[in-house]
Amino acid sequence: MKNNIWFFGDSNTYGHGLRYGFDYYDENPDLRKPHFTKLLANHFNCNPVNLSVCGTSNEDIKFRLINHLHKLQEGDYVFIQLTYSARTNIFTNDGEFKSINVSFGEDSQIKGRVSDEAIDSLKEYQKNFLDDNSSRYETRDLITIYSIKKELELRNIKVIIVTNDTLNEQIKKHMGWSTIEEESNGEVDGYGNLGFTAQQPFADFIIKNFEEGNLFINPNPIFWEDIKKITFDYTKPIDTISNIYEFVGRKDNSRDYNENIKYE
Repeated sequence: MKNNIWFFGDSNTYGHGLRYGFDYYDENPDLRKPHFTKLLANHFNCNPVNLSVCGTSNEDIKFRLINHLHKLQEGDYVFIQLTYSARTNIFTNDGEFKSINVSFGEDSQIKGRVSDEAIDSLKEYQKNFLDDNSSRYETRDLITIYSIKKELELRNIKVIIVTNDTLNEQIKKHMGWSTIEEESNGEVDGYGNLGFTAQQPFADFIIKNFEEGNLFINPNPIFWEDIKKITFDYTKPIDTISNIYEFVGRKDNSRDYNENIKYE
């Protein structure tokens, strides 16, 4: 019986535009190629279970992963592709769960489904808290996911993490991973998602890192200055995992646990 390979991520891992029901897929049968999730499943000889969602948030990715922990078995693989940390979660008036970033103009998705006052409030929250602290939220997300990764590895489950920066526009261009826009000569808005021709190269990239022992795929920030010096083994965001919350709350609670101390 085959093990599973579980996929958690946003539209790139879901396969926006590249699956049945999307116009780009339905109208271009000659362009179709296997999605990288299927290619990875074939490589690892696993059944693919794709729980990714277009436009989702890291909070939702973590929620889906945590709620499936009891289903993960020894020998399984887990692929986690993180997204923008500044995406936030709301419920619309009709009860639908949405992950949006109003700084990207995504408030159009909820116009008429929540009050204008609520949208204005969300914009203020986005501006004053999320956007100005996006790097801190990103570090928090990375540490949370990496902690889950370490726990799953104790159960003999392989976990591959791909950070959001790995799919940065500059990196995609450098690596030759064409987007749907580039593939369609600008005729289709693919929201920057990888196109059909990028699926095999992206799968090969993941497999190469896996075989080299790099299961936390994260580009070194030096790529912003010199893309030719890019590497994908930058671990600084998670190196603080052992002490980042060491002094959260009371700094000295030793008295609480010392039975030899007599309290007045």
